[in-house]
Amino acid sequence: MASPNVRNILRLPGRLVAAPTNLLAAYPHGGVELGVVRDVEFRPGIKASLVTAEEYGGVVTEAIYAGEAPILACVLRSFDNDLIERLFLNTSVPVVSGASGDRIILGRASGAGVNRAGTLRDASAIVLLFTPKNVDMHPMVLIRRAIPMVEETAALALSLSQELGLGLVFYCAPDSSGRTYDVGKRQDLTL
Repeated sequence: MASPNVRNILRLPGRLVAAPTNLLAAYPHGGVELGVVRDVEFRPGIKASLVTAEEYGGVVTEAIYAGEAPILACVLRSFDNDLIERLFLNTSVPVVSGASGDRIILGRASGAGVNRAGTLRDASAIVLLFTPKNVDMHPMVLIRRAIPMVEETAALALSLSQELGLGLVFYCAPDSSGRTYDVGKRQDLTL
């Protein structure tokens, strides 16, 4: 094992990419840029079942790996049409004269063509890549099948004193080969 070195401490500013096709290519690696984000966190969600010993007062004597429920969470700082369309079940593009062309988020409980509660989100799944600014030195996070969702307690700050931001969660679901994620340097990862 190498000796600890403070030079190995990392700060990882980066960006999100949907459907990358070539990790060795320049950003966005053949994929689609997904808006400006901040506070990106990857949480492996490793679960354990603890074995305790009653004879020792309930002290833990063993831990059993019980799987993972990984997610990538972040705050979206910009309204990105590609991501908004995947995050919200009900969106549209305005057709009125002089419209911006940007997506509208539609809060709907029912109606013609409305996705209602209980709608499966699998159709929104994407291959998601967190690509650091320093792609050659810092690790990437490649999520094989990410299901994008708005974080349940997310709020839009409509204020002059705070930046507009929307909390997002990407649930890491297994792909057809059972893979959920890879974390590593780009030259070590394969799509």
